Formats: sequence, C-alpha cells, structure tokens
Amino acid sequence: MEFDKSVQNYLIGANFSSGLVLDISKKENYILDRISILEQLSKDKKIIHLGCCDHIPLIQNKIENNTWLHSRLCSNSKRCIGVDINKDGIKYLKNNLGYEDVLCGDIIEEELNAIKEEHWDYMILGEILEHIDNPCLFLSDVQKKYHGIVDRLVITVPNALSYQNMKYTFLNKEYINTDHRYWFTPYTLGKIVTLAGMEVEKFFFCVPFPRDNGVFYALNPKSILFDFICKRYPPTRETLLMVAVV
Repeated sequence: MEFDKSVQNYLIGANFSSGLVLDISKKENYILDRISILEQLSKDKKIIHLGCCDHIPLIQNKIENNTWLHSRLCSNSKRCIGVDINKDGIKYLKNNLGYEDVLCGDIIEEELNAIKEEHWDYMILGEILEHIDNPCLFLSDVQKKYHGIVDRLVITVPNALSYQNMKYTFLNKEYINTDHRYWFTPYTLGKIVTLAGMEVEKFFFCVPFPRDNGVFYALNPKSILFDFICKRYPPTRETLLMVAVV
C-alpha cells in the first residue's frame, strides 16, 4: 500500500488536520507475513540486518522451525551482514552457528568499515524502533550517516490497530511488551520517517510468521475467525512494515 500523494503535505507539516481520515488498506484474499515480505524484498540484494541476534535461548528452536529471520535472510540475499550491540549474541552466532558476516557495534556511534566501504540495497530494522527512547532522532541519525551508502530502510514495528489490541480494549485491559515505548500506525510511522529526512515508499500490514495451513488449524473455529478478520481487515494484523528511501 502507498499513501495518497495528498498525504505528503501532512507528513511534512505543510498541511494540518485534527481529524484526517486515510485509506490504509483494502480487502485481501491472503495473509501476508513479515518473513515472506522481507525475503521477497531482499532476494538477491545486499542487505544489513540490524538487531540480528534475537534471544540466544530461542535461536536454536527458531532454526528448527525455520522461523529464525537472520538465517532466512542469509539464505535468500546476495549478501547479508548482521549487526547487533549484543556481544554475547554475536559471539554465539560466530562460535556456535558458524556465521562470520556479523558485527558487534553501534551503527550510529561507531564507524563500521565493513558497512561503510560497501553499497547496500536495504537496511532492515526489525522490531527496534519501539524499544528506542527517541525513534525520530535515531532515524535522522541513520539518514545522515548512511545516505548514499544504503538505498532503502525496511522497518517493522508493532501495529497499534491490531486485532489483539482491539480484543484487550474490549476487556478494559492493556496487552504490552514492558520494554516497548511506542505503538505505531502507518501515519505516525510515516511522520517520523519523513521528519527524519526519508521518503515513505510503501507499507504493509502483516502477521509475524507464516500461517499454519495444517488440518487442525484449518478446522479450528478461532483460526477460521482470525483468518477471516485478517483478510477482510488487513489493519488488524499484528505487524506494520514500512519501506523508506534513505
């Protein structure tokens, strides 16, 4: 999905509305998942995977289930370099899993020559912005430092409009990862991306992982209802993915 051209003036602050209503999706006959979209975008591309480590106790199980994102990206892209500030995680990837093209470092505060000496198609920021105190400042720093080095940024964040949030709202409850600072909608994410000096190209609503198509799942009433809602109303999906031109 792309924003209507008229939205750009609101994103840059030239126009103002206290109640702007936007078209953000249409009915779909399928359910997009985050991993599949990232694989499609990164196929035969040179990519930087920021925050590549995941939680160490979970990695092996995800590898066995083929849901560990870094492995999927590495097998699909022309080159995938992983970057993380987690020293133990990077050490684990190198020593236990045999990944050599990974770096421990801060992409803003440090000069990572392995990145700056190359040209990259995408930098992938998966589930990072919601953990950062000032995401707009962070994106602005990325734009200033990597403009001309990275073509596009791919951002995935929790979707404020999700079915799960709606469900708990009707129970008078909040469901939250306690390290999260923010929820995002297409407009609010597009706003900080634009203020950071980048241009929103497109966005998707998706679920985190590929859906189970087994018989048990297909016959489960809750799964049938969830599938119906997610296809009819894509903004109810859990994840928002946005592509921005750096």
